[in-house]
Amino acid sequence: MHLIVSTLFWTNFSLFFWTYFGYPLLMWYRARMAGKVTPAPIEDEDSLPSVTLLIPAYNEIDVIQRKLDNSLAIDYPKLEIMLIDDGSDDGTLELGRKYAQEHGVRLVEKAQRSGKMTSVNMGFELATSDIVILSDASPSYETDAIRQLVKHFQNPQIGVVVGTLAVWDAQNAVAKPAGLYWQYEAALREWESATGSTVAVHGNMFAIRRELYRPLKAGTVNDEFSIAMEVLRQGKRVIYERDAVSYDDASNNMGDEFKRRIRINAGRYQALFSAGYLNAPSAEVSFRLFSHKLLRPLTPVFMVLMLLTNILGLVFGVGRGLFRLGGWLGGLLLFGQVAVYGLAFLGWLAERGNRSVRLLSVPYFFVSSNFAALLGLWRWMRGSQKVTWQKRQAIQSDNQESK
Repeated sequence: MHLIVSTLFWTNFSLFFWTYFGYPLLMWYRARMAGKVTPAPIEDEDSLPSVTLLIPAYNEIDVIQRKLDNSLAIDYPKLEIMLIDDGSDDGTLELGRKYAQEHGVRLVEKAQRSGKMTSVNMGFELATSDIVILSDASPSYETDAIRQLVKHFQNPQIGVVVGTLAVWDAQNAVAKPAGLYWQYEAALREWESATGSTVAVHGNMFAIRRELYRPLKAGTVNDEFSIAMEVLRQGKRVIYERDAVSYDDASNNMGDEFKRRIRINAGRYQALFSAGYLNAPSAEVSFRLFSHKLLRPLTPVFMVLMLLTNILGLVFGVGRGLFRLGGWLGGLLLFGQVAVYGLAFLGWLAERGNRSVRLLSVPYFFVSSNFAALLGLWRWMRGSQKVTWQKRQAIQSDNQESK
């Protein structure tokens, strides 16, 4: 029993450490050795590739006007804006018709709601541009964002470029840890890009060569990730561009963020196992998927097993020498785990009391996100994740007016 408990604890501890520290440090070191290659800006306007900004939307009346106004203000001469309405009944469709008539936005109306993936497939079928940029309805782009994305397509080996995600309200209890998370993720994606391809993408700003797109099944949940995996299968690279910036709203509360992350993680398991993307075209890509995309949602399993085996190790004096769980090391490790969960619980209480405490919001965000990953695993195993998406309830920040 002692051997089993000790082995379980240190195995799960090692996997946890590798996921959040070991793998990022390895990518940082490799990126540092590889050096940074900066593509030259495209000086000749006539040589710019044509671009379609594809916006699937369902009941986005609170953000769609801001999105369309922002899209029309983007500094890019060969830009088509395509809005695909997935059967909205809140006024989104009517506003889309107005922008189609007055500003030349290309509106595609779906008579019946069928989910985001069918909208995306339809948009790529209708688009004729060289590059298609897939965007959610809520983010706003910096005026030069598309130029920052398309400069990379001068390299024929690059098939997908994703941009940076920033949040509006950095003072909010949800927005601040989300901002820290994205800073961490942005650095890791940048290091992965410098050494080949990143395996992490998002729907705020996702640019792809149109000819590389492969239609996906209507039941696909994580569409951008699946599209990127199809591009990798064709031998092309997926990279991250820090200077292509989009701004999005923070979740209104951790409950909304929690629901969103359950869906994301259920979709991640679907893509890796049901769609078979873990069987990547190269050992290097499989290694990155395993370290970045598979171990991350499995972290709550590691956390639960670490806590249980740590307690058992202390009670029964498990282990020998430096790795003895029954001594001071086991006590210190258990104290650290209990402290994180305790702070997370206090963060939950603070949110219920409509109070913002930064010291508590970070552990609360971390524990809540990992619990959502655990429920996402459960949904995938049961096959109960819906393919039609529900829009996130977001904070309407004063910063939106100034961007």
